[in-house]
Amino acid sequence: MQSAAEGDAPVSLTGSVDEVPLFFNPLQEGFFDNPYAHYAELREHDPVHQSPMGVPICFGYDDIRRVLTDTTVMSMDLNKVKQIGGSVSGLSEGGLFPTALLGLDDPDHSRIRRLMMSRSFTPRKVNALSDWITSEVDRLLDDIERQWRDTQEPVDLISSFAFPLPFKVISDIIGMPPQDHQLVRNWAQAISAATDPSASPDAVAAAHDAYIGLSEYVTDDVLPWKRANPTDDLLTGLLAACDEGQLSEQELLDQVCLLYVAGHETTVSLIANSILNLLDHRGQLELLQSDPNLLTNAIEELNRFDSAIQFAWRYTLSDFTVGATPITPGQMILLCIGSANRDPKHFGPTAGQLDLTRANASEAMSFGAGNHFCLGNALARREGAIAIGRFFERFPQATLAERPQWLPKITFRALNRLDVAVNS
Repeated sequence: MQSAAEGDAPVSLTGSVDEVPLFFNPLQEGFFDNPYAHYAELREHDPVHQSPMGVPICFGYDDIRRVLTDTTVMSMDLNKVKQIGGSVSGLSEGGLFPTALLGLDDPDHSRIRRLMMSRSFTPRKVNALSDWITSEVDRLLDDIERQWRDTQEPVDLISSFAFPLPFKVISDIIGMPPQDHQLVRNWAQAISAATDPSASPDAVAAAHDAYIGLSEYVTDDVLPWKRANPTDDLLTGLLAACDEGQLSEQELLDQVCLLYVAGHETTVSLIANSILNLLDHRGQLELLQSDPNLLTNAIEELNRFDSAIQFAWRYTLSDFTVGATPITPGQMILLCIGSANRDPKHFGPTAGQLDLTRANASEAMSFGAGNHFCLGNALARREGAIAIGRFFERFPQATLAERPQWLPKITFRALNRLDVAVNS
């Protein structure tokens, strides 16, 4: 039997592979603490897995990259899927963000993506934000140091650091009214909670209500306010594009709403997961502390090793074959990004280990691949580098106060809280 990457040794949690058929089972004990052994098991023995839900799941790097980069057969446009008899469910069925980038194919996808890139996500604009992001990071770290000094109690880095930073950054980039952040945050969290396949019907219903609330708020309050208070932000730019006929009102609304919801969640996990993994791998942390020039590659490797995004998906518009598995038109395909990022066929025999010097760490697909490659990837990388670098500069002796709990999510890998003794 071929062995998996060291650190991800497959242990059959569903029984012997010779006796009991493998199946993807996120309900098995310990899955959310460490899903990677289960991924490795499936990647080795059933890399294009027909799940009990009837949805094929890809676990190998090459197969997943091929699906993500295909622009002829693969689609994210649910209208096209429905036209050929495919079915969608959950949040997608209800029509949330119907014209947002996530659910568009070309040419509309490229048209809107270019507008958003040119106004907020170019390398020049991200570079210009670096000093401001650094000041926000330092302000949060000052608060953490003050809290530790006053109480000598562990600090939850999710609520005090990893969440408020990306939320503040995306709010300012969009140009949302600052006094309403808490209101919009509640809607964003309700929508985000229902994006996972494990979400309950009540969570899905709450997400629909939150989407309506957020949409009405942006339409009735934010857009009139922004027209009266234009600044150098994304929303001002999109309003101008709408006035010039480059963007419809529905497209403008959906980009703003989806970006507000999705524009911070993955960065929260990038920061928190990375801090946890560096605290768990003290030798790698010491290597980084001895060579700060390693930080850029360290972010790539940390994001590869424990990606915030664990699954992506696509729909087929015509017959397609992955490996030896035929996929029919209108079929959803799930793509296990967490597995691809630890595939030893691409990242070598140490794929299951954290190695901040890994030469091809940037080839991970944590931000996707192809034309749907994450719009804000450069911003997320910059935020992560500044936040993680400054945290360990300020608190080099930080230690875990207790073992954190992972949220029971399949699509996202996220911590509930991260209690750390900063030892300043």
